[in-house]
Amino acid sequence: MTRTILGLTLALAIASSALAHNGRTGFIPAWPDPTTFVLDGEEDDWGWLDTDSFGVKPEEIESSLGEHAGQGPNPNPEDFSASVFMAWSPPPDNSFYFFGRAQDDTLRALEAKDAWWNDDTLQLQYDFDHSAGNWLSEFENGYRHQLHPLGSKTEGAAAPPFSEEEGPLNWGGWPPWTYVTTTILPAGAVHNQTNVEYTFEVRTFPFAMYSKLGPDESTPWTFEAESIIHFNFRWDDGDRDENGEQDLWSPVGDTYLCDREGADCPDFILVPTDMAD
Repeated sequence: MTRTILGLTLALAIASSALAHNGRTGFIPAWPDPTTFVLDGEEDDWGWLDTDSFGVKPEEIESSLGEHAGQGPNPNPEDFSASVFMAWSPPPDNSFYFFGRAQDDTLRALEAKDAWWNDDTLQLQYDFDHSAGNWLSEFENGYRHQLHPLGSKTEGAAAPPFSEEEGPLNWGGWPPWTYVTTTILPAGAVHNQTNVEYTFEVRTFPFAMYSKLGPDESTPWTFEAESIIHFNFRWDDGDRDENGEQDLWSPVGDTYLCDREGADCPDFILVPTDMAD
């Protein structure tokens, strides 16, 4: 009965938010016991997750902009393919968890922090309080983390949210607010390495309002079951020599405009752990 009532509640939540997002709605389950989360870039600690219901499979990811745009989900796995897991936890941990694995025919890692948008990267786009607003002009209602596959091999170390703007804007991508680990195969892969596989595992603490001046000027956000967040992930596949970008890969039905406007991001409803059983 509880599950039925919850289902009806979630249905009403979806209906009430229908005008506030890009048309895509998903569900993110709570991590049953956050002490079991291991930040190592591997998915073995995600074994509790019902991946059929909550995992984002390669067949649910398409190009929103680029050479494969309009060709449907996972049109060319030999070129690029990816899968994603997501979870959340209420206080006291109050964290957002992300795991992504990509197979890529060619690694672009030429420019790194100097021009990350040309390399192979992962962008995580957050609007945790579902308030929308243009991020490029206000840069407080929502914010982004940009992660590079040759970033951190250890907890947090070298994987800030790369940005066009240097300085304190990047504070939110570092411990104690965000922890990131990456892995890559073959080990020691460098620019133009072929047939690579890389992962990102992330734990981040949410903010409703993010100020580039730092955490003291920002407003934390508290996760609760049945709340709705704007969130998106976007893999930037940069196989081209001149300007890098070949395709922007994200959930089916997404628009690349989510990187600048919260209302263009998918809605995700936070569900309790028992919904993931």
